[in-house]
Amino acid sequence: MAEEIKVEITRRETIKPSSPTPQHLRSVEFSIMDQLAPDFYVPLVLFYPFSSSANSHQRPPLDVASERVQRLRKTLSKTLTLFYPLAGRVRNNLFIECNDDGVEFVEARVPCLISDLLQKPNLEALKKFLPVQTESKKSATGGCLLLVQATIFDCGGIAIGLSISHKIVDGSTLSAFINSWGKTTLETSDHVHDQDEHVIKPDFATASRLF
Repeated sequence: MAEEIKVEITRRETIKPSSPTPQHLRSVEFSIMDQLAPDFYVPLVLFYPFSSSANSHQRPPLDVASERVQRLRKTLSKTLTLFYPLAGRVRNNLFIECNDDGVEFVEARVPCLISDLLQKPNLEALKKFLPVQTESKKSATGGCLLLVQATIFDCGGIAIGLSISHKIVDGSTLSAFINSWGKTTLETSDHVHDQDEHVIKPDFATASRLF
């Protein structure tokens, strides 16, 4: 499966918080434990199959998926105002400069069905849906602390891959970020017929048991 999947990157963009971070919140110091923590990216891939309810207005699945990705891109900016350290940069392994430099948002396409991947998943295939490899040292050298890749399948399904610096996040923080982003996306939906689409639960199990 890994050899058969060819993910094409169609767009890269830096997403910044929709509102500037106040000056008194511009620095977050690392604890001693954080300074000693190894530098790598925590990987997470969420799979969202296409919702049949989104077809109620006879829109092509790929159009629905593309619209959803654009909405995710916009709401990510709003969510970063609450999770502003994610848009900052590590300085000298001592603190995060919350300078609103932003996170990387990658859009991609893959010419297969989401069911094809989930029926026989493997680690090498899943890596193609991450914006950066786990062992990358980008965050330690002034790179993004969070990178996101939204990949659209031919069926209209979407894979959302996140790579987030291990130094600045734990499981509860990552969960809070994802829930907040999802809630913001739902609340800012421009189309009533899209409401059901956002309620679909992602497939957590496939990726989590392989990474």
